[in-house]
Amino acid sequence: MNFSFAQAIQDLGPEAAFKVASAARPAGDYLFNSILPERAVPSYYVKSGSMRVVGTMAGMVGMDSPYPPGGLVTISQFLEQTAKIANEVVLPEQTIRELQAMWFTLTNSQNPNPNFLAQEALNFLQKLVVQPHLDRMEWLRGQALAIGSIDWTFNGINLLVDYGIPTANILTQRTDAANTAYFDTGSLFWTDVKAARQILGNNIRYIIGGPAIVDDIISNSVNNIRVVAQNNNSWVIQKLVERPAGTLVPSDDARDTVTLLVYDKEAEVLNIASPGTTTKVKFMPEGRLLFLGSAPYQGYRVGQGATPDPEDDTALGYTHIAPTVEGKGVAGRWADIFTPEREPWSLHARGVTNGLPVIENPDVIVIARSEVSA
Repeated sequence: MNFSFAQAIQDLGPEAAFKVASAARPAGDYLFNSILPERAVPSYYVKSGSMRVVGTMAGMVGMDSPYPPGGLVTISQFLEQTAKIANEVVLPEQTIRELQAMWFTLTNSQNPNPNFLAQEALNFLQKLVVQPHLDRMEWLRGQALAIGSIDWTFNGINLLVDYGIPTANILTQRTDAANTAYFDTGSLFWTDVKAARQILGNNIRYIIGGPAIVDDIISNSVNNIRVVAQNNNSWVIQKLVERPAGTLVPSDDARDTVTLLVYDKEAEVLNIASPGTTTKVKFMPEGRLLFLGSAPYQGYRVGQGATPDPEDDTALGYTHIAPTVEGKGVAGRWADIFTPEREPWSLHARGVTNGLPVIENPDVIVIARSEVSA
């Protein structure tokens, strides 16, 4: 039996790489994917619109008079072209030599593995091609949710998307210069929590922050915080209040107990400033505290029916995964793995995703902003 990636790829069957890529699903620890889940859609364009008719209270009218108008019709629309994301990775000859040595060892052992090369090819595809696509989409979701827009330039191409989060929902920047940052003596952390709660109608589902901003919040004695519970990346905190004056005790107000979710997952990108090296990028932008609500949707949606879908009250949006030309118009990611005829010493893999995060309910997002300590 000869060592041949070309034969191993052929044995996998036609379009095996495409099937692997299109079937790939983000891991459970992609927090933002649970908020904007990926959805394969047979369209290259993202078109999300809604129409609702809000019932206004009936007014008073005199006898023999025309009826006063009632109801308010609002229409919102989000229209964008999906972003094309692609990569190509080459497994060099040195690595293939090492795999070749492992393969010969296994072949001559008492327990040979005939699928060794095929498994290595698929692992190479999954880890170095497909995984980076999943990472990039999670990063884009973080930009959309925690910043409210995407402004990303790569390879001379600029992706610019505004998600229409209301201006009032993006709270005032807290700075060290103004002594209002969450680590300062004049921290306005609880002020921002109150503002977010008022905007979201006392219905906060999640409060998400990066590790630095959450550490600033919890470590600053001025914030008067008592940690009630901590489980992995979830912190339950309670506000301490003076009662009587000069004595700090836990507040008995339920609104003063909140849960902070620390999202510290990150990925690596090529470091343009230092070729041949990488740098880590966090999915959750630092200096941001993301409040997500589930405000009930009042009014009548066209085509909704007599019983509203309960998910309509909590859905923020989704991640649009469009077709690709490379995948012959089939919705989903595309990938390919091959050994070039003139480069038998190498293994190539490449992938394409046409996608974009979509926020359909920007009103239930509040973004607090604070500088973080060094």
